[in-house]
Amino acid sequence: MPASPTDLVPLRRPFLEKLDTSWRKRVVGEQATAPGDHPARCQYFGATFDVDLGDIVGYEIAIHRFEWRELKMMSEACRRMKPEVFLDVGANLGLYTCVVASQRLVPRTVAFEPDRENFARLTNNIALNGLEGRVEAHQAAAGAKAGTAILHPSARDNRGQSSIAEQPPGYAEGTSYEVAVVTLDEVVTLANSRIAVKMDVEGHESEVLAGAEKLFTRNGGYAQIEALSDDIASRLIARMKGFGWQFRDRYGLDVRFEKP
Repeated sequence: MPASPTDLVPLRRPFLEKLDTSWRKRVVGEQATAPGDHPARCQYFGATFDVDLGDIVGYEIAIHRFEWRELKMMSEACRRMKPEVFLDVGANLGLYTCVVASQRLVPRTVAFEPDRENFARLTNNIALNGLEGRVEAHQAAAGAKAGTAILHPSARDNRGQSSIAEQPPGYAEGTSYEVAVVTLDEVVTLANSRIAVKMDVEGHESEVLAGAEKLFTRNGGYAQIEALSDDIASRLIARMKGFGWQFRDRYGLDVRFEKP
């Protein structure tokens, strides 16, 4: 079996990068702890981002720590496997989208983000990096079939936790709202090719995969899928095995797969 990104990327961040993070924590720390929104512009993995330091994801990007190893592994996999398309399912503010597209690791990038505030941040960061011609952004959730669903927005201190539900009780009385749902099979019609996928959909993974059976069965590549529990990870491994994909490792919350 060929080497995977897990084999090629160090388990620990280099000392100088940790030192850089320590310095950045001192610089942005006071801003991040004060109440309210704290917009900031920063660079990470060669891309530029407008972030909110009051959001844990934005803060971690600003101090150059957020998913450092995961991004290294994704970049290495794209360089090694040369996928035709990168799919960012649950793109949030566009970290993976902008890093992969800015580094020209794939010819085509497709991002999906149903949360309207996150989608606005995503499209802003795409424009900030001059990637409009390289990235296709969908303000929609990926699911088992096309239609609509209800999105529950996350708290402002962690905007990456918005979640999808089919029929939540009493949603109209709160902050939840209806969003479009598409299937990956409808949006990306590839066969006999390679894809790279990052999926972070807060427990909605089974539905996304149900609408992507053709995509995963007909193509190979590299996939990083968040699993919030051991049970979810086990189900993901079984489902991806059915598509012909091999389990490579589990690092943090993410389960990784490859198919030659």
